[in-house]
Amino acid sequence: MTPRRQPVHVVYGGAQLFRADIGRKLGGLALAAMDRWAPTAAELDCSEAVVERVREKLATEPVEDYRIDFEDGYGAHDDEEEDRDAIAAAKKVRDGADAGTLPPFLGIRIRPLNGATRERSLRTLRLFLQTVSYRMPANFRVTLPKVERPEEVAQLAVELRGRAWIEALVETPPILGRLRELLDAAGGKLLGVHLGPYDMLASLGVSAPFQRLHHSACTSARMQMLMAFAGTDVDVVDGPTKILPIGERRDPVIAAWQQHRDEILLSLAEGFYQGWDLHPAQLVTRYATLYQFYGIHAAEMQARVANFEAGAEQAVVMQRQFDDASTVRGLRTFLQRAKDCRAI
Repeated sequence: MTPRRQPVHVVYGGAQLFRADIGRKLGGLALAAMDRWAPTAAELDCSEAVVERVREKLATEPVEDYRIDFEDGYGAHDDEEEDRDAIAAAKKVRDGADAGTLPPFLGIRIRPLNGATRERSLRTLRLFLQTVSYRMPANFRVTLPKVERPEEVAQLAVELRGRAWIEALVETPPILGRLRELLDAAGGKLLGVHLGPYDMLASLGVSAPFQRLHHSACTSARMQMLMAFAGTDVDVVDGPTKILPIGERRDPVIAAWQQHRDEILLSLAEGFYQGWDLHPAQLVTRYATLYQFYGIHAAEMQARVANFEAGAEQAVVMQRQFDDASTVRGLRTFLQRAKDCRAI
């Protein structure tokens, strides 16, 4: 695998709302939520030092990855409106690239390339690519939703001609048995596979009141994704917490933050280091949870790496913990993730 930075999240926003300084705007809204509800360190299950580091992150790099959404987050628009929004979003990407205000990672989500949305999806993509032209950011990716067959990813790869990375949303049962085929279909440009938990659950007949990120069906899909792409450069990405920290009363907001924290921790335990965030206030718990998580474990990980290196890269035992080259590679990856998001 090639070492590279994986963002800790992806934030989705309707294409009509995109602006060149979207990260700064969302960071300001997240800080405003902290100021309004003043969550304590205990309520966020972290230290006071972590709370201050979260504020610093929200002021400097609040959004690591952002997706300009032409699908569910965009809603119903006629063809003329979507044409205008595709061109306008591309121009704002160019402006942000020139001004240096874009998030470190950026992309668009188009409509599915199956069924009635196929032609509209291709038109939006083509208009966007033509307009953004040579100002395409280096880490730009195109997210394809509701993939049912690898052939849809192959068609997207033909359209892109290597100009952007490809991400596939795993939202339908048919694609689960063909996940590994997505690698060849993307022509070497598959960057990530994202779980779409609520579409997946709906397609299985799970009714809305019982749909949750860590439903057993979602856990099964996660494990299939991890196993399909183990040992590759493809990132596996979890879905969102759908209960948002918004409203006019403090208790429900704090409860939503705590649910978000708990679901992030469950995802980390299952090997998913990136998820979706749907609202700027969720950035608060995204970073608070990660900074506390990495902070708790980093010192032990660093000590184990140092102990292994002191043994001239030989397998060693530290406090009953056996480490060899394979486990130490995992420790170093863990520490690099912590550094990338500024947790350590």
